[in-house]
Amino acid sequence: MRIIVILVAYVVVRSIALKILRRFGQSLLAKVGKELLQAREARVRSVQTVIGSAISFILGFVAAIMICQAVGINVVPLLTTAGVAGLAIGFGAQKLVRDWISGIFILIEDQYGVGDTVTIGAVTGRVEEVGLRITRIRGDNGALYIIPNGDIAQVCNQSR
Repeated sequence: MRIIVILVAYVVVRSIALKILRRFGQSLLAKVGKELLQAREARVRSVQTVIGSAISFILGFVAAIMICQAVGINVVPLLTTAGVAGLAIGFGAQKLVRDWISGIFILIEDQYGVGDTVTIGAVTGRVEEVGLRITRIRGDNGALYIIPNGDIAQVCNQSR
């Protein structure tokens, strides 16, 4: 019975959190003019997906730990092992995490978008794609530059 209560609580809390996240995204889009709507929608959807995934993962992890405790499994060794493994993976994936976090801030702060002409480092060109990990820029010479978001220290946006 306790496991069922945990699962129901997980589903309810996750649904409420994701609904709040969707409403927040809709309120952000309501304030935007029609010409910027498509570009802003893509950014808002990307950020909503990242935050929604994080919420689902955290709530799922907490529910799994609570279910293990309800079944009678000692979770201390499990959490200790997961902590050490997470630390090792964290050190190994530092660059990847830095790229993702930088990508989230690029999207949230609306530093540049698809179609903008920008200078990032020594590269000048038109932005073709802004992702969470990388930004693709088509240079003036026709070359495609793929820049990890974590390596972007300064941006000059000539379109704004």
